[in-house]
Amino acid sequence: MRTAPALALAALLALAGCSASGATAESADGGEAGYAVEEGTAADEATGGAGGGAEAPAADGVDLTASPRQVVTEGSVTLTVEDPRGAARDVALVAERVGGHVEERVEQAGSGEDALDASASVVVRVPAAEVTGVLERLEELGEVVSVRMSTTDVTGQAQDLDARVRGLQISIGRLEAMLAEARTTSDLVSAEQTLTDRQVELERLQSQRASLADRVEMSTLRVELWTAEAAPETAPERTGFLGGLQSGWDALLTTLGAALLVLGVLLPWALFAGVVLLAALALRSRMRRSATT
Repeated sequence: MRTAPALALAALLALAGCSASGATAESADGGEAGYAVEEGTAADEATGGAGGGAEAPAADGVDLTASPRQVVTEGSVTLTVEDPRGAARDVALVAERVGGHVEERVEQAGSGEDALDASASVVVRVPAAEVTGVLERLEELGEVVSVRMSTTDVTGQAQDLDARVRGLQISIGRLEAMLAEARTTSDLVSAEQTLTDRQVELERLQSQRASLADRVEMSTLRVELWTAEAAPETAPERTGFLGGLQSGWDALLTTLGAALLVLGVLLPWALFAGVVLLAALALRSRMRRSATT
């Protein structure tokens, strides 16, 4: 009889119908229940079946409990130089010498013979370990107007993606084994559909993980280059009471500007609606007079 093998295979599909935590539950029979069971099983296998004190290896053999901090570094530098277009080429060379590359480059030729309003903007990707050295070299190209750097710790996000990828890999391995043992067409179709969904989700997570790793490995720097005459003025940042007062005033002006913009958009429509309303009232009054006479 085929009833027993079919029931066994259905039970296995329910157990395998999962991915790592956070994946979308399937709509197939037993999808939500199977997802929950498999998630716990995958997590147990990822931790070697040990208790809470055991170390958990992440995907690709990375130890989640001992992995170093992963930080995304981004920043911007504004310089005043004599020749912004020439300085843009120098910025590209600085990045290339440390193993980086130019991601975006915009040059604006100045007007007039002296081209005093020329400017350039260069976005470079450089190895994170070389950021300090790159900043020092950039400072040699001209006068520094401003430097802004920010760091974001993405260690937890990376570990979460690693664990979810590992859970999906375990689930896919089980589904592939079930496909080889499928005996009926319905079992085969069900397993193939679940496997396809898991593979799509795995590729999506792997793409996210690769993008995150690239942002950690390669820092992004935006370099703005201006002539001294065309450089935008940088107002000093205010803190404390004066800073709050300035922020409130700016917010008020922004709100009033937005309100005036909305009023300007609605005013023509209001005038049109008023004309239509007056015409309708006049027509109604005329019809009433005609009815009374």
